Amino acid sequence: MKNTFLISSACLLTLISCAGTESYQAKMMRYKPQTIGNNTVPEISTSGFQLSTITPTGRMPASVSNKSTDENQTNDELNLSNKKLYFLSLYGQYETLNKYTGTFKAPKVNICPSFHTSLLEHNDKKGTNVEVNESKNLSRTYTYDMNKLDDPQYVASNPELLLPVVKDEVNPKVIDKFRSEGKSLSPFKMNEIVQSALDIHLTKTYSEIRQLCEYGVSDNYYIYENLITHIKSNNFLPAEKNLNTLLKTTLFSNLAIVTSIQKNQKEISRSIASVESNNSKKKSPYSSEVMTRLNVEWAQEYFEYIGKTR
Repeated sequence: MKNTFLISSACLLTLISCAGTESYQAKMMRYKPQTIGNNTVPEISTSGFQLSTITPTGRMPASVSNKSTDENQTNDELNLSNKKLYFLSLYGQYETLNKYTGTFKAPKVNICPSFHTSLLEHNDKKGTNVEVNESKNLSRTYTYDMNKLDDPQYVASNPELLLPVVKDEVNPKVIDKFRSEGKSLSPFKMNEIVQSALDIHLTKTYSEIRQLCEYGVSDNYYIYENLITHIKSNNFLPAEKNLNTLLKTTLFSNLAIVTSIQKNQKEISRSIASVESNNSKKKSPYSSEVMTRLNVEWAQEYFEYIGKTR
């Protein structure tokens, strides 16, 4: 297992770090990142999304760039290493996704040798309400406008529709299943397909977390690390192509999915809704720090866009 991981990592580093004229974006376009645990990153794209907050210099206005800063963010997030920040971001997304699946509940991570202290500190920070919410089996349904399933922008604004419905490939996707069902697609079947895709995605995310816990790294982490290096040495300005590059990484694709399903879910129990809504939609300080560290606060505009009810 460990030899396989080392070989896989070496191949990945050769692909991304080797000298040559090929741009980082070009490499990302042809590379489909995955860990040895097969946590393949879904093919999420913006489909023509236009950033409206670009200044003539390519910088974001201060009022916009500060939106991604969480008021409760502390020096704890600022002082994390890139590896710890990646792990805690992914683990936090895993916890959130777990609350939005159906009857399937992913395993808890109780042992994590590579990030033992970080995991303990993260769990200590979680409030009592979060623990209570995690113990509830929330019933949710996902509904979409049948008349817009062929609209690329509508699909792109609901990135969970781009989740694969099989374990080891990026195709077919949820939207492909919807379209193949045609007019016979019922709300029940629609919800069933989305729930199944979320379960598969959650399982693959857990697989990468276990890899991180055992080895301290994953192939998808190396993609993130090399993205940091690329941004530091290049003008990674607000642009759709750069936004799509971000969405080829685990953390940003997960953030898109989490943001979207929080807007699309309908809770059967309203008593549960009033309790959980105060916690589930709070912005993660880890996500804020990821954007700040990469200097891509401008990407927040996209996440606000897909977070709107439509």
